[in-house]
Amino acid sequence: MYFNGIDCKIIKKEGKYAEVEIEGQKVSISSEFLPTSAKDGETVRLYFFAASDGQLEEKKIAKHILNEILNGK
Repeated sequence: MYFNGIDCKIIKKEGKYAEVEIEGQKVSISSEFLPTSAKDGETVRLYFFAASDGQLEEKKIAKHILNEILNGK
């Protein structure tokens, strides 16, 4: 299973908000959407799903991660 995503650079995390750069454009987002371990200057990946598919996709991702942990694949 392969997931496409967009690389985003964290410019600055400050309180409840973070500024990220996506393909040369700076965007302010809620910092709760970033991993807690993410630091300024790091790259994270942004994924999009249709709202109606969101919960199903989350389950697929969780299953994929669990399979990797249990089976090493």
